[in-house]
Amino acid sequence: MTPLRSRSSLCLLLVPCLVTACSAESGAPSGGGGHRDAGSSPDSAAGDGATIPGIDAGPLPDGGPGLPDLGGGNEGGTSGGTDPICNDGLDDDGDGMADEGCACVPGTAQECYPGDRAALGRGPCRRGTQGCSGSGEFGTWTECVGAVLPSDDVCLDGEDQDCNGIADDGASCVCEPMSTQACYTGPDGTRDVGICAPGMQMCVFERGILSWGDCLDQVLPRVEICGNGQDDDCNGAVDDAPGCECTTGTMRMCYGGPPAEIGVGVCRAGTQMCLAGGRYGDCVGEVGPSTETCGDGLDNDCNGTADDGCPTVVMVPVDLDGDCLTARCPPEAPYPVGCEITMHGDDPRGCVASSPTNPVVYFQEGDACGAGRVTGTLLCSSEPGAALNEGSCRINKSTRYYPTTRGGCPDT
Repeated sequence: MTPLRSRSSLCLLLVPCLVTACSAESGAPSGGGGHRDAGSSPDSAAGDGATIPGIDAGPLPDGGPGLPDLGGGNEGGTSGGTDPICNDGLDDDGDGMADEGCACVPGTAQECYPGDRAALGRGPCRRGTQGCSGSGEFGTWTECVGAVLPSDDVCLDGEDQDCNGIADDGASCVCEPMSTQACYTGPDGTRDVGICAPGMQMCVFERGILSWGDCLDQVLPRVEICGNGQDDDCNGAVDDAPGCECTTGTMRMCYGGPPAEIGVGVCRAGTQMCLAGGRYGDCVGEVGPSTETCGDGLDNDCNGTADDGCPTVVMVPVDLDGDCLTARCPPEAPYPVGCEITMHGDDPRGCVASSPTNPVVYFQEGDACGAGRVTGTLLCSSEPGAALNEGSCRINKSTRYYPTTRGGCPDT
């Protein structure tokens, strides 16, 4: 406790609002009815020991010779100025420091947070601790130590590092891993014009960041090449560069896509005629790539592979002695999608029980098992389809059943 004469000296120097803090030798707090205790703030995490009884939780003036500056000075390593709300342990002025320039009782400590209070309690963001430093009656708060502030989100770890309440939503988490998208880096207005075509890029994960990789296989504009029948510079006109004039009536081969596609799959070049005025007309008879048509045996997209991207279809022979028996689709095509079945008994009823995702198909003629014979074909696919029905699975019976389990067939 500072000797009485020192406290009296302090009272003479301080403004009148502080006189009540100095007049009581016993240290009892004065009324201060108009002042709020620093610990009463709803956002404050400081303990009772972090407040100074009887002193307004605001900036204090210079304490005089031998005493710490209690006002807006640069005490305790602060960068200058005083936090507008003292002793709440928060960064109220947004300068990255908590309660800088505020008076406190030396030797006490309080919880603190030198960041945006909206981040507190979200993700890993937590308060730290700061102590009160000084050798006189009043000191200043030191740097806040141990607080966890927001940082950039690390993708795919399920954590909310930026403390905004949402995990993995940072600017570096722009796509789903291994997903792909079309891309094009050429000039505006040239995509899908002439030879120009988009490429493909994949979402890659490197050093905690998700981003789109390089744009691969795109075709960009190039200098117009006369006589090749293509729009090389992707401006919408074929062979329009200076010196590309032609002789009226002459013919030439033409193709609007990349030259490498010509002769691949269904893709074929066309022809165009030089019209009056020395310019070639439209390209006639060319066949460009299109979306693959599954099952036609053609390479519609001109990539060198017919029916690529289409499901695998397998025809499984069915030859069963007796009935109430099953056939199974193979592992490479485990989903039944069709059948052509002959049941050789005399009963007019036939039943095929199956599920779109179950490789096993059950066959039953009438209500007596073991006496008949079942032959035909079961069609299986690598992709599931609709449940077998009269349209996809034909049976040579006048009364047909297509339940999802054998329990739906006639009782045996």
